[in-house]
Amino acid sequence: MKHKKLIIGITAEGSVNLLLGQLTFYKSQGYKTYLLAPYSERSAAFCKNEGCEHLIINIEREISPLKDLKTLWAILKIFRKIKPDIVNLGTPKVSLLGMLAAYVLGVPKRIYTCRGFRFEHEKGMKRRLLIAMEKITSLCAHQVICISDSVQKLGIESNIFPIKKANIINKGSSNGVNLDLFNPLNQSYIDKKQDIINKYDLKDKFIYGFLGRIVDRKGINELYNVFCKIYKENQNTRLLLVGPFETDQISNKNLLEKINRHPGIVNVGRVLQDEVPPYILALNVFVLPAWWEGFGNVLVQAAAMGVPVISTTGTGTIDAVSNNFNGVLVTPKVEAELESAMKNLLSNSETTLQYGRNGLEWAKNFERSIIWNGINKLYTKTE
Repeated sequence: MKHKKLIIGITAEGSVNLLLGQLTFYKSQGYKTYLLAPYSERSAAFCKNEGCEHLIINIEREISPLKDLKTLWAILKIFRKIKPDIVNLGTPKVSLLGMLAAYVLGVPKRIYTCRGFRFEHEKGMKRRLLIAMEKITSLCAHQVICISDSVQKLGIESNIFPIKKANIINKGSSNGVNLDLFNPLNQSYIDKKQDIINKYDLKDKFIYGFLGRIVDRKGINELYNVFCKIYKENQNTRLLLVGPFETDQISNKNLLEKINRHPGIVNVGRVLQDEVPPYILALNVFVLPAWWEGFGNVLVQAAAMGVPVISTTGTGTIDAVSNNFNGVLVTPKVEAELESAMKNLLSNSETTLQYGRNGLEWAKNFERSIIWNGINKLYTKTE
């Protein structure tokens, strides 16, 4: 029996975290699987673990016409050699170049996984250019997987793709959440949680937490400003930040120094994916005041750990939280609403606990096999 050839592509090697387990699953379904991505130790290890072949490309995340033409030519040569039956490309640059190559070569099934729109926080010519790139990508695709309802809505309203091309798998997400990894009953997590509390002197403190890339659009400035007000009133509160500071995407160049000096803020830095669950488990409330996301996987991860969440009504985040069930949604960039939500969960312990319990149920909507099987239906669907 001939195995269908499936190529999944990403722009940045770090995006392999968005695909964990997925290529192993499709291999078990009879596909010959490939990852189209730049080389790094992480991407190489991913391919080894997933049992897929690594198709290495050099690709710039930002717009770079000459380098992009070279990458397009490289992808054309790869596709011509592999002759894939299906390509599923996600993240903007590889999606544009890869979908163009697949269209030119007549790949039988071309799927664009739309993980959000970078143009949301851009203006002027760059915004128009990014929208045009999205339109070309979608035009070359047979189907578009939108990883949230709000991404689909924005894509249709912006005339990027028609509704007949748009698909959402269950309640959203591109890869689901590994509920075996994010399991609050795991004894090793409980032990490590205690180690974290001891290490950072968090015993008997009310802990707000943030996990992810620390950049402006994740709402770090609003979170810092609001927490400073809360801490001034209540020195028993703490803010635990887990993730790397990407200073080129932070407008306030003094922010890192201010955070490191603040007596109520613990700046942990980057941790590995497998190390994340105990940090979430240590929190009383998880806070992600992002302006927009593609979906907001970390919000479901927090819910799966039984932690209540606060996020925003922005694109993507609005779909990852059930408002007033497992958390609270506020308007992006409105610090007064964020402050009110954070104070309410600080002072209302029963609501906080109930939101945490409800999160365990909410997270079940995003179990990985639900998402993978839903995507596979698109792979096997006859046009």
